[in-house]
Amino acid sequence: MRSAVLVLLFLASFPQSACRSVHQPPPTTWTTGFWFWGGSDLDPTYSGKSLDVLFVQVGSITSDDYPRPGAARAVRWYTYGDLPEELPQARDYWLVYRYEKPGVPGLPAAAQLVEALASLQAEARRRNLHVVGVQLDIDSPTSALPQYANFLAEVRKGLPPGFEISITALLDWFRSGTAIAGVIEQVDEFVPQFYDLGELGYRNRQAAIAARIDPQRWDPVFNRFHKRFRIGISTFGRTRLLHNPVPEQTGNYRVEFYGDLQPLDLATNPAFELHAERNQADETILNYRATRKLRLGHNDLEPGETFQFILCTPDALRAALRGAHQIKGYNAGVVFFRWPSEDETWALQPDEVLDTVNELGAAGKTHAARPPRVHVVPGGCAVVKCVDLYLESPGPLAPREVRYRIHASTPLDYFLPQPNIPARLAGSSDVAVALPPYCGRGRLYLGRAVSSQQAEYSVEVEP
Repeated sequence: MRSAVLVLLFLASFPQSACRSVHQPPPTTWTTGFWFWGGSDLDPTYSGKSLDVLFVQVGSITSDDYPRPGAARAVRWYTYGDLPEELPQARDYWLVYRYEKPGVPGLPAAAQLVEALASLQAEARRRNLHVVGVQLDIDSPTSALPQYANFLAEVRKGLPPGFEISITALLDWFRSGTAIAGVIEQVDEFVPQFYDLGELGYRNRQAAIAARIDPQRWDPVFNRFHKRFRIGISTFGRTRLLHNPVPEQTGNYRVEFYGDLQPLDLATNPAFELHAERNQADETILNYRATRKLRLGHNDLEPGETFQFILCTPDALRAALRGAHQIKGYNAGVVFFRWPSEDETWALQPDEVLDTVNELGAAGKTHAARPPRVHVVPGGCAVVKCVDLYLESPGPLAPREVRYRIHASTPLDYFLPQPNIPARLAGSSDVAVALPPYCGRGRLYLGRAVSSQQAEYSVEVEP
């Protein structure tokens, strides 16, 4: 009974005269947004700038088994989700549901999705969050696009007029001869994802996360539908271990992925040599190659095995933004994947992304680089004054060592550096930081400073 009441309230909260237009007018404003995914959280150093739009992963669609021809028991579908307790401030919010399995959810999942949305919309209304609609993140095989269109049509049947549908879109869907037009017909907007493409070759040495945005190629492809779209851009990085080449596959490597290793963990280790390069999307690739046998953590490495860091940088972001801005027509803006977790050091932080967006501006011109900044977060100590220090570097991944000096306005009792961070107390009120080449991420946690009196902090680059 409660579910039925929620659905009725959901339907009543929208004007019944609203309708979906097959051909929309082109958008008149350019918006900047983020995906706020599972694991994302509000970093204490975030400036709190209000966003245009936030796509919030609220839940998942799943089943208890894969459909099998001739199965005695029908597949049972489940849809569950919750609004995160803390969210960045934004003008508009979308509720995102992810389907993790290959293929397309069964039609019975559509009714469950509508029911779940009713509950989440009621909660969002209590929290004064302006929800525009639902976004589905379903990596349908290209061959299954007709099935996906049917699923979207079933979802739309249960939604109130005015509640929009957005989808993430794989670039392969837009090649010649697919059924993508039927899918686009069922939605109000789509977001092509210019990252993590199959042809980028995860097992090849020349790795990439992002795909170069070619406006001449994609402008006519996306605009032919006369539907609003946004460009999905990556801002995260990835670490992987390339084991020695697979003998029967020339140039290929056995790959093992890592989530917690950082360039700083290897930069000062004499057993590794560094080779840095850039790919076509201007991402920086750091290859730390073992020059001898060694044990690192739980890994026994042979000579030639390589830890590879694929990193987004402001330069890569500028290149993506320039390409996105040149796609006109129904292009409504960009969405960045993703808002990182607090301790994620290989992803661009939201303020870095927004600063880069503002640097380029509508004209696409880069302004002068900003100076370094130090962020101070209270540590919550009762007897003494303790703070956590974060360094924001103006030139992430500089190809040379960069030295910083952080000055406190009062003497420091002591400084506790984060493990593997080359920072030390220098004198009574200074913290000296020496970052090896390519290790100056945009926001770096240095450690905790303790003093008897409240201190103000400043930072400068040493010659």
